[in-house]
Amino acid sequence: MKYRFAGAVAAIAASCLLLAGCSASPDTTAASSGKVSGEVTLWSYGAVQPTTTGLIAGFEKKYPGATVKAIEEPGDQYFALLQAAVTSGQGPDIFQMFPGGYQQRFSDYSLDLSKYIKRSEFEAVQGQFFAKKSNLDNPVYGVPLVSNMYYTLYNQDVLDKAGVTKFPTDWNELDAACKKITAAGFLCLGYGSDTGSGGFDSYEDFSYMSAATIGLAGWDGLIAGTKKYDTPVLVDQVSKWASLQTKKYTNPDVLTWRDVRTDFLAGKTAMYVTGSWDASWATDGLGTKVHAAPSPLSDKPIDVLVRLQDSGLSVSKDSKNAKTAAAFAAYAISPAGQQIIADNGGVPARTGIESTNRVNKEILANSVTEKWKVVPMIDNFLAVSVVTALRSSLDQAMAGQLTAKEAMQKADQATAAVPSSERILYNLSGK
Repeated sequence: MKYRFAGAVAAIAASCLLLAGCSASPDTTAASSGKVSGEVTLWSYGAVQPTTTGLIAGFEKKYPGATVKAIEEPGDQYFALLQAAVTSGQGPDIFQMFPGGYQQRFSDYSLDLSKYIKRSEFEAVQGQFFAKKSNLDNPVYGVPLVSNMYYTLYNQDVLDKAGVTKFPTDWNELDAACKKITAAGFLCLGYGSDTGSGGFDSYEDFSYMSAATIGLAGWDGLIAGTKKYDTPVLVDQVSKWASLQTKKYTNPDVLTWRDVRTDFLAGKTAMYVTGSWDASWATDGLGTKVHAAPSPLSDKPIDVLVRLQDSGLSVSKDSKNAKTAAAFAAYAISPAGQQIIADNGGVPARTGIESTNRVNKEILANSVTEKWKVVPMIDNFLAVSVVTALRSSLDQAMAGQLTAKEAMQKADQATAAVPSSERILYNLSGK
């Protein structure tokens, strides 16, 4: 059956994830019974985050005979490296995974965690995103750890110095703000990779550009291949976005810049498109100066927040220590594990546990006050090959190497090449 995502979006928007005061489920997991011991390896998508190290510490304290070895893998090569490892039977015991199209690619190599973890635990974190056909009646190949958001971090101190009285909400306001910011000697928007891996995650921007124009029904068409990326409305959006670079509102070396974070923390850059996972280092470095808002890439005031039960864990079906690996996944979504995620600045996936990070709490509160529509992350529901093509072509458009039309045509070509057997329709609009 097709998973009707619109209902889940409404549930997220109304649930106690958005700061209501409900309590966490006391359920225990099937994996927590019996002896859990031995070493397991965990592959991290990019740098190992404080949430991961915190989870490992808590897990090893609970199970003194067990150890988890976290291994950092480069984000831009992660899926290729993981594919090579799991197909050869040399993969890690546990690997960081994302729902939707990402997870579907690795389902054949993932352990069915429903045999180790109670259904009530999956329900507490909306684990259906990792289940076959997004239905918990089917095998479940992973667990979400966080309810991540895409957004724009901004330094209010820089905006104040430039005379920008409020954060922009649409293209016209963004253009006006960037003019003032650049005139004051600051960089308006920073793009790049602090690892120097090349490029940036432009699908974060595209989630807002497309949600603001074609909505979830349009996303359904893009996924199915019945709607083209190369349409006037999307080409226009990408053209406006790419013009930020030609107007010198961004750094020119968007494909190679490694100082995007350090310059933001140094007060040289006003805005940085990223997500809730970056709130901790931003608040550690900038304190109350830093805030977050939906990316204002819209012809009308933006009224959506991109949010999804996101980054999680899968266990390799070839793990030599599946019990301990599954126990770690179970611990990560337990009330204790989710509280560790909250204490380390993440937005927990589990209902009733709140993030402790000021920036994340602030934007979640604003989402309720402003009545923003909650939409998912488009990249999670595209085939991985399409995500790769979309990211690459958008990055090149921002760098001036492709026109907006050419970038959208490349996304169409990648979509057309997806075999029908791998084309999964999620019915995001619920229609």
